[in-house]
Amino acid sequence: MTEAVMPPLDCRYLYKDTDRHGNDRYYFRKRGQPKIRIRAEPGTVEFHQQFAAALAGQPLPGSPAPARPLAPRVVVNSLRWLVEEYYRRSQEFRAYDESTQKVRRAILRLLCDEPMREGSPDLIGEMHCELPEEVVIKLRDRKALTSVDSANMRVKALRQLYKWAVKVQPKPLVTRNTAKAVELLERIETGGHHTWTIEEIQQFKRRHPIGTKAYLALNLFLLTGQRLSDVARLGKQHIRRPEHVSEEMRRAHPGRWLAFRQQKNRRRSPVDLVIPILPELEEVLAASTCGDLNFLETEFGQPYTTKGLGNWFGDRCVEAGVPGRAHGLRKAGATIAAERGATPHQLMAIFGWKTLQQAELYTKKANQQRIAGSAMNLVWFGQTVNEGGKPKKAKRRGPPAQM
Repeated sequence: MTEAVMPPLDCRYLYKDTDRHGNDRYYFRKRGQPKIRIRAEPGTVEFHQQFAAALAGQPLPGSPAPARPLAPRVVVNSLRWLVEEYYRRSQEFRAYDESTQKVRRAILRLLCDEPMREGSPDLIGEMHCELPEEVVIKLRDRKALTSVDSANMRVKALRQLYKWAVKVQPKPLVTRNTAKAVELLERIETGGHHTWTIEEIQQFKRRHPIGTKAYLALNLFLLTGQRLSDVARLGKQHIRRPEHVSEEMRRAHPGRWLAFRQQKNRRRSPVDLVIPILPELEEVLAASTCGDLNFLETEFGQPYTTKGLGNWFGDRCVEAGVPGRAHGLRKAGATIAAERGATPHQLMAIFGWKTLQQAELYTKKANQQRIAGSAMNLVWFGQTVNEGGKPKKAKRRGPPAQM
């Protein structure tokens, strides 16, 4: 019996990824092409055939062709129509970052695709574009059953949509912003992302020692205090040498600096930062393999996307057995700085916050602990103060005399 001849594999484009549950996943990945998962069992004829099809740019054998979704019906003056006009005509929407546009589109798409009532074939997107206030409240409360944050984001998206629609010239598309009067739901404070402890940072470093990409990523998050979206793009092109900065900056920090624009709201309300590279980070950079333009690159020599870097770093956290993620290191840096006496304005200069409110979340907590630590002894009632102001020991009173 003749054995089946398997097509050869070009291992340059075969990529294995182990998920956090220990399962191996295989992908075809070639620069400039989308990543394609090979779902057949490795070593089988089917696996080789699927890989060869991916290499040739053809549909994978045994994989059904994806059904092309029908375009939703768009009726003039419906909510879906207003949303499409908003995407097409709103200068504010086009000024959003790509990630913000993506989130806003997802919120409004899911809203338009939602049935008016459970089991009803009629969709919210087919209603008249000016939703009554009571309908907005129902839509908010319906979403709140799964997430209060998502419910509030739904209201905020409608507010921005109607804010634009009432100002359209020469004729407004709606008469009033019905979502403006709908109150946001009060969030249940959960603390957000887990703030790393010193012990967790040390545990991560033991699993991923200096010289590894994971160690470099940890220190970039912690010692720059920047978001995922910024660390994913930081690189050699952002470095300013001492001779390229002002004399005042050199006096404050004689080493190198990083100069960059934060990714968040970079189009609508940009924040430009110039921050020093700490000596500890310089040591890590010197001991690490960095990319040509980005400090952190994928194994294919490409810069990470924000989501890709977050997922990759999350896997390294799982390997180290720590509960934290990338944003928790930003919080840890702010916490450490505040506990060491940083003022709200100093935190704003480091982390790029525009208002005191965010910075004071950290300084107020640190000040409370500092003040309580210095004043807690006043609660002890083992001493009292006499009229002359000198402390005297409190007398222990015995039981009343027996009559």
